Amino acid sequence: MAVDEALLRACDQGAVGFEATLRLYGWKPAALSLGRSQPAAGAHDVTFLRAEGIDLVRRPTGGRAVLHDAERTYALVSRFSPSFPGGVLDTYRTISGALLQALRALGLAAESAPRRGAGDSDRVDGRASCFARVSAHEIVLDGRKVVGSAQLRTRSSFLQHGSILLRADPARIGRATGARVDPSRLAGLEEFCGRVLRTDELDGALSGAFRSVFGVEFVAAPLTAEEQLTATRLRATKYLSAAWTLEGAG
Repeated sequence: MAVDEALLRACDQGAVGFEATLRLYGWKPAALSLGRSQPAAGAHDVTFLRAEGIDLVRRPTGGRAVLHDAERTYALVSRFSPSFPGGVLDTYRTISGALLQALRALGLAAESAPRRGAGDSDRVDGRASCFARVSAHEIVLDGRKVVGSAQLRTRSSFLQHGSILLRADPARIGRATGARVDPSRLAGLEEFCGRVLRTDELDGALSGAFRSVFGVEFVAAPLTAEEQLTATRLRATKYLSAAWTLEGAG
C-alpha cells in the first residue's frame, strides 16, 4: 500500500518520465484490506485474523474490505490523459476494457457489469466484503464477480486498485470480515478455467492487454530512489500506524 501511494505521489508531482505504472503483486502473509473510509469496527474479526495469521491494513483507495489471499492484485497509476478522460466511472470503464481482454485471452467469457439505474442498487451490510455486490464496469463471469476495484483521485492523477480472485472462499471471507458472503455473488477464475492458473500466465495476459488497449510498451523497472524513500516513510508513519488502520486517520 505504501508503494502504491508513493507511485501516485510521484505521478501527481509530475516526476520526469512518469506517465503510468502497472503493478501486479500478491500478498504474503494474507491480509484483509479495509477501504479508505470504511469503519474498522465490525468490518473485521480480530480473533479470526490472528488465529489465521492474516494481517490487517487500510488501503488508500475506497470501497469495502478485501481478503487478499488466493488472488492477484493490480495497481494502475496514471496521469489524467486522453486515455483516461472524464470521471471515476469513465476510468473504470476504460480499465475494464483491458481487464476483459486479458481474461478473454485466457479463454474466459468475462463480461463488464452494466451501470445500474437509481432504483436497481443492492442493499448490503456496510461491513460487507467488496465482493458482496457488483458495481458498474466491474468484471463478472456467469454473473458472479471475479474482479473488485477501487480508486483514489488527486488533482492530476489516479490510483486504481483491483483484486482478481483466483479461488473464492466465501466462508473464509465472511469469517475475516464478520459479515456473511453469498457464494452466488463471487467466484474465482480457476473455477471457470478448470485448472490452476499460474501467476506468470495471468500477469502476461494482463500486461499484454493493457499494452494493446492503451497502445503503450511496459518496461520493467525498480522504484526510483525518491519513490523508495517515500514508500519507506509512508510505511513507517502511516501504514504501520494503528490510527490509520483502525480509524483512517493519518
